[in-house]
Amino acid sequence: MRLLRLALCLLTLAAFAAAQSPSTTSPSTGQSTTQQPGQAPQNPLADQPTSQQQEQKADQQSQSQKEKGSTFDAGSATSEEDQQLGEIRLMTRYSQIGGGPLGRVRSFHNEGSNNLAEFNYFVDHRMSGSSYRFQFLSMYRGTDDNSIDPERNSIQKGYIRLYNSRNEFIFGDALLNYSRLTFNQNIKGVSVSSKIGHAWKFSSVGGVFIDRYGSLFKDQPAGCFPPPGGTALNDPQCGRPFTALVFGARLEYAFARDSALGFNVSTSDDLTSTRRDRPFNESPNPASNRVGSVDLKWQKGMFRMDTEFAYSATNFDTRVGTCVAPCDPRIPTPGLGMQADWGGRFDASFRHHKWTFRTSYVRYQPNFASINARQISDLQDFLFRTSYDLTEWLTIDGTVRRSNDDLNGQKPYEQTLWGPEGRLMFHDLPFYRKAVFEVGYRHRIINGLDTTAIFTIDPLTGLPKVTPGCVPRASGGGMICVDRYVRQPYVELTLPISTTFLTLGYERRQSVDRLRASTTSNTDRVYVALRGIYDFRGWHLNPSLRYELERQGSRPGLDNVPLTPIDLFLQRDSNRLATVSLYMETPRWFIVELQFRDNSSTSLAGYSRPSYRANLTYKIANDENKLLIFSFERNNNFYFSAAYPPGGLLNPINFDERMMGLTFVYKFGKRAR
Repeated sequence: MRLLRLALCLLTLAAFAAAQSPSTTSPSTGQSTTQQPGQAPQNPLADQPTSQQQEQKADQQSQSQKEKGSTFDAGSATSEEDQQLGEIRLMTRYSQIGGGPLGRVRSFHNEGSNNLAEFNYFVDHRMSGSSYRFQFLSMYRGTDDNSIDPERNSIQKGYIRLYNSRNEFIFGDALLNYSRLTFNQNIKGVSVSSKIGHAWKFSSVGGVFIDRYGSLFKDQPAGCFPPPGGTALNDPQCGRPFTALVFGARLEYAFARDSALGFNVSTSDDLTSTRRDRPFNESPNPASNRVGSVDLKWQKGMFRMDTEFAYSATNFDTRVGTCVAPCDPRIPTPGLGMQADWGGRFDASFRHHKWTFRTSYVRYQPNFASINARQISDLQDFLFRTSYDLTEWLTIDGTVRRSNDDLNGQKPYEQTLWGPEGRLMFHDLPFYRKAVFEVGYRHRIINGLDTTAIFTIDPLTGLPKVTPGCVPRASGGGMICVDRYVRQPYVELTLPISTTFLTLGYERRQSVDRLRASTTSNTDRVYVALRGIYDFRGWHLNPSLRYELERQGSRPGLDNVPLTPIDLFLQRDSNRLATVSLYMETPRWFIVELQFRDNSSTSLAGYSRPSYRANLTYKIANDENKLLIFSFERNNNFYFSAAYPPGGLLNPINFDERMMGLTFVYKFGKRAR
């Protein structure tokens, strides 16, 4: 195993030594363009109007991405000029964690000193005497900081690519996107693509889906193997990271410009050896998946259409075992072998003079599965949207959307979402053409209805048979299980003033639940954002400010009806989010980055989470390719706990993290123009 790891390191160093010596360094400092696999889709049935919590979650995700080490811009992947880029990054960081033993449990940082070393290298050269070009990419990381990477040494990404105007061969990491319902993720293996004539193109890929190369050779801990006649220990460290063997192919026929017909296949087989032994029908369930689809993209004039039909066959648990009764073939059931089903989608848009029409329809049957594309099953969703340019400065936009599940009647009841909305957009106003004023209204209606419920007497209990959590309908039979709606008028103004952008907004959310009155609430949300881009005598300043206040009123005692017909206690909770940041680049030597963020709530389990971040970048010899970065970060979390420390809800806890670091970055090579 050690010899294999040593060979991988030597291969990286050999490719580095074989490249041409770098010329004058001139790579620019840009954001990483490395693409990642698509995120898992969200079920529209859970769709609610935009809330402060959703925006906070997105902001936290963007911040966590910044903590995962460096980004490496490999430049244009299809450049016709030779280029060679490299980056060396060394970091040391000291962490302090407060809040006592509970604070150490809550933090994902390592207390004390932590270190990081990264080496990224990319080369793109024309092969002498050939029409092909050669590309090589390697991204290596070594660290003892679990918050950056749980592996001490790993190759984050690497590939060898040979390509010309007609053919492409990739050995290593490849991001594939054949179609929305068959293949759309990053794999490690071999990818081949070739043009046949002027209209045909064939692509195929085979390899594994896994988190990193080192996991392919990761040793199993001795205590994780099942004893004779028994099962493995219930240890989360047992087993290598999840691994699947994948294969895919696509044949595409381009019959017109921007129009193509595609035939796709995709397979995925989970390796049970990469998971600790578990009894049959218990998670995680290793699956075997086969998908075939036909997709069509067609554009003619102002009309565009994108549609696809797919059929899948899936074994939802490949371990040996039989189905545990009741065995329902209408839903994914382990032990039934291959279960087949279909899925389809349709998207179209059309523009005629001042009118714009858009529509989409998807239907994914309950047993339809596409593991390599991560699509939702048991969903039917229809959307229609139209826009009309009433004047040069006013656009009217309306949307209608309906979603439902329980397509095969396999659930206790069906849930339906109905979401009409409309808005007016004022733009290019005569007195201020840069301003944009938007006013609109959103409505969400979510219903759950069990129409098959028959009120008969249970012979064992002597009581009527009812669905838990549901109430009988007043007429028409059946039961009502979900009955709520949300009304949301909103208004937003974006006002550019020179290089300053000001945004003001207000929305009102009235959420009414007719079955559970305690969840009914009224929420007012106000937000203001200010962003500027200023240049003054070589100084570059980019300040940004955003503040949100969300105040909610509810009466939690309404569920006591009829014992308490009127709830006189109005509970008001406030959520606040404040973010202030500043990016400042001086004419020479220094770059300063400052950020403050505070997220707080006055609910029963209230909290306050201020955080501070600061980076000071020093350009060695005023060269942007040689950087020394001083960083500081502090995160606080003031919250209440009934268990720790003694004193219960009267004593708040301060969970405190402090990280101080020093990073050296050296970039070298020659970038294509």
